[in-house]
Amino acid sequence: MKLIYDIFQKLKKQEIRQIRHQINHATFEYEKVGKLFELVTRYPQKEEAFYSQKLYGRAPDNTFRVTKSRLKRMLENSLLHDKSLTGYSSPAINARLQTRKKLLQGEILLGRGAYEASRNLLLQTISAAKKYDLQEEILQAEMLLYRHTSITSSVRDYQKQTQSLLHLNHQMVLINEALILHLYITNLLLHKVIKRPELQDVRTKIDRIAEISQETSHPRVLYVYYLSENYYHQVTTEYSKAIEFCHKLLELMSEAPSQHSQQRETAAYVQLAKVSIQTGDEPTARQYIDLILERYSPKEINFLMGLELAFKLEFYREQYEAAQEIIDRAFLHPQFNSAGLISPKWHYFHSCLLFKREKFKEAYRALDYTTPLLADKFGHNITIRLLEIMILYNLQHLDIMETKILNIRQFIKRTHQGEEIFRPLTLIKILMKWYRHNYNFGETVIDSKVEFDALEDYHNLFPFDTSDFELIRLEKWLLAHLT
Repeated sequence: MKLIYDIFQKLKKQEIRQIRHQINHATFEYEKVGKLFELVTRYPQKEEAFYSQKLYGRAPDNTFRVTKSRLKRMLENSLLHDKSLTGYSSPAINARLQTRKKLLQGEILLGRGAYEASRNLLLQTISAAKKYDLQEEILQAEMLLYRHTSITSSVRDYQKQTQSLLHLNHQMVLINEALILHLYITNLLLHKVIKRPELQDVRTKIDRIAEISQETSHPRVLYVYYLSENYYHQVTTEYSKAIEFCHKLLELMSEAPSQHSQQRETAAYVQLAKVSIQTGDEPTARQYIDLILERYSPKEINFLMGLELAFKLEFYREQYEAAQEIIDRAFLHPQFNSAGLISPKWHYFHSCLLFKREKFKEAYRALDYTTPLLADKFGHNITIRLLEIMILYNLQHLDIMETKILNIRQFIKRTHQGEEIFRPLTLIKILMKWYRHNYNFGETVIDSKVEFDALEDYHNLFPFDTSDFELIRLEKWLLAHLT
């Protein structure tokens, strides 16, 4: 049933009406399909047994599975008709789908021996593909023409075609290399607190993408290069460079139709909003966030990205009521449980908000749902442990705190030997002194002056990333108890 739900949620009202019309005018064998469709529209997200009981009065069997399969095929056909090839807001996506359709038709005609008709379609494919920089479709169409003319061409002409194809193939290999490197960089920088050696590896890979962009001059490679640079400079806190590459992205999309889409343009605004939050430019951040939420569909997963930025902006402005409203919207989002780390991250945000609102029991319970984030041994794991210690202090569970502080100390020693983790190590030193002073804030701050000064100097060199995961800073919390 998951496949049926997935397709049904993407249907437009007009497509639902068309399916009902098709069922009503189909042969009698579709009667049960129609009843199953009505059940799905009336009772979404139920188990198979529920629908089978309603439909046949018994547990799911082969008869029910045949009905379910027919409904799935009918829903798929409603999305995969010819108009679906032109139903996207991006002209580049429409062009790519239409080009692939012509490419497939050209290959079929070639296989059936209709050589002239095939050649005509393949030449149309190449012409359209060049307009939108569709390198793969150009290569495949040229390969089919190359295969067809192997007998009729002279040796000299065929040698020219061979060299041209080899060049296209080399270009395609380089483009794919750049795309693979970009995906690797994106996954690493967006899902993990990165270590210095890994950061150097990322820098090397971005430089390689830059080399490929110069060699190929392909807009797609330029796009992933600018985006990779943007991510990298945000991590290294070089925000002026991050903004520069964001604007290069927007310029590229305006100059190259093949790289423009509303989704990509909005994604660039997401990056500009992140940098604006980091640099404390609240008006600019709000302007971009409003634009993001306006452009993304409320049902798609990217909308959650806009909500996350809106939440962080309100959280840092200490507008906790507004932040709670955003949390409530996120928890009700249809994609909230669609990916492994989305819901745990929002539960962490919720725990931070409850902590700020002094609802410490609820904050502690919210941490139960953040377990998947503990797999990030370098970043999220430590952040969640620090928040847990702050919550436990406010709950006056001092006996548990002792164990938690000693555990995080041992955890860092065990898993991060020789690593450049200045901030966590310094915080552990402060925590140990706090524990030895029986959780007295005044004595701890006096005894930890060296560590507090060292943290301040460190963050002058490496500014604290307010757009990142760690929303509540332990050292700020400790100092706040002195005022």
